[in-house]
Amino acid sequence: MITFPTMEFENYLQDMMKLSPFDSVVVLKAQNEGKFTVEMINSNASILSPVPFLKGMDASAFFQWLNWPNLVEMLQNPKEEVEFISLENHSKQVSIYIQPIVKNNEKYYALILKKVNEDKDSYSLYTFQNENTGLLNKRALNIKWSEHYQNYNDSRQISFLLVDLDRFKKYNESLGKQKADEMIKKISERFYQVGSESCELFHYSGDEFVFLVRHTLREEVELVVNKIYEQLKEPFLIDVHEYFVTCSIGISTIAADDCRDLETLLHQAEQALFYVKKHGRAHFRFYREEMSHTFQNEVLMEAHLRRAIEFNELSLHLQPQIDFDTYEIDSFEALIRWNNPKFGFVPPSQFIPIAESSGLIIQIGEWVLDQVCRYQQEWKTKGYRPVRIAVNISPKQFKQENFAEKVKRIIFKYNVEPRYIELEITESSMVNVDETECILKNLKALGVFVSVDDFGTGYSSLSYLKKYPIDIIKIDQSFIADLNKDDKNEAIVKAIIALSQNLEMDVIAEGVEEISQENFLKLHQCKKGQGYLYNKPLPIAEIVEKYLVK
Repeated sequence: MITFPTMEFENYLQDMMKLSPFDSVVVLKAQNEGKFTVEMINSNASILSPVPFLKGMDASAFFQWLNWPNLVEMLQNPKEEVEFISLENHSKQVSIYIQPIVKNNEKYYALILKKVNEDKDSYSLYTFQNENTGLLNKRALNIKWSEHYQNYNDSRQISFLLVDLDRFKKYNESLGKQKADEMIKKISERFYQVGSESCELFHYSGDEFVFLVRHTLREEVELVVNKIYEQLKEPFLIDVHEYFVTCSIGISTIAADDCRDLETLLHQAEQALFYVKKHGRAHFRFYREEMSHTFQNEVLMEAHLRRAIEFNELSLHLQPQIDFDTYEIDSFEALIRWNNPKFGFVPPSQFIPIAESSGLIIQIGEWVLDQVCRYQQEWKTKGYRPVRIAVNISPKQFKQENFAEKVKRIIFKYNVEPRYIELEITESSMVNVDETECILKNLKALGVFVSVDDFGTGYSSLSYLKKYPIDIIKIDQSFIADLNKDDKNEAIVKAIIALSQNLEMDVIAEGVEEISQENFLKLHQCKKGQGYLYNKPLPIAEIVEKYLVK
């Protein structure tokens, strides 16, 4: 046991902190009735416990992660050598060195704690610390909430900021897990700068973080949000390359007298985050009650959509395309419809985004192509006149490995002539030039038609039209709607038609609803039109009866 006057005691403790930079140092003070308080810790020790350090706090609360009775016994009978202590509810142990100190007849204990390596595995002492980032983890949040905020008596409100890194999966795929973890660590270091006495940071899961903010005004929460976004403005340097990261934030807030169920609060933050992602990402939203209904309906709708094919709830409608030169109809666009027992007829504008975000669009897209080819085979057998049918291909479906091969298998399965199948791709599918060119060439080798849907609304580039083997350009209905009303729209439509003609491509105008629009398109030699002026999308039986029977 070492005895010190006050000044030397303080210097000794400071030296101990400096000499143990990679260990956790905790200084305890003995109280009456065998109790101990925590008087000082170093930075490494600050992440040992799920509860924040306060000078004079009860040591049993700080050391709740290990076997406290064993530690008390060690403190009462300290040895000169390093001892080992078991972690609570765990077979692993950590090493601990205890140095008793006396100052002015008061007993103190300087504790140095280290990790213990067993075989090849190193068990982390920091059971409340994320292994990669060093931040407090989800377990720490749960314990801290139950012990400090469940019966919160502060007049301030509490907000949960659930921060999700946007599309971080692409960094895992392109950089590999090790480099992606390096980026997560760099991000966490920046987020750590946002923390303060009233703002605590937790690494909630892989690419999600939680800020727990105690505040009086909503503006204080928004100030924290702005600081978070400020930390992501500068790029992250990985292997001499710069990468930019954005994040989406969902926020739930409770007042002093509100329900303090942690699961409910986090769920509300998740619902707000879901809303943010649905509306473009890279911004934030506070939770509102109506978000709960939207979230529940969409989750339930996705569950029903997963069984829609199995339960024969999907069907096809076809919309005719009229040839402006002959007024004949020899091509159609296939459009999917969903009739569900619970939700009734669900519009495509509602269920297609769900299918896209969940990945179901691939399965649904393959079903549509299969059905179109099956109908083509059936109509040929019955002697109906041949027509071409366009099938929409989503970006996810288009970028599938061996997409052209899958198309080939379905066409050959029904022995369909490829010239009667048209695949509509969007401009957003064509960002990767080399990949797109390869896929399109393989599709053209099959003999199918390829069209670009909604031209002019996405990643328009004249180089695409020059480089890719495209047969048809479809002018988006947003341009057609304002014909004869907007000079700029008219100029755009005329330019698209002229460009397509020079590149020997056909042009189809979508959303034709007025005769004046048709007249404009015919005047400028647009090939075909599609819209309610000619007919709405119709069920297969009506299409057969009205257009196909000779």
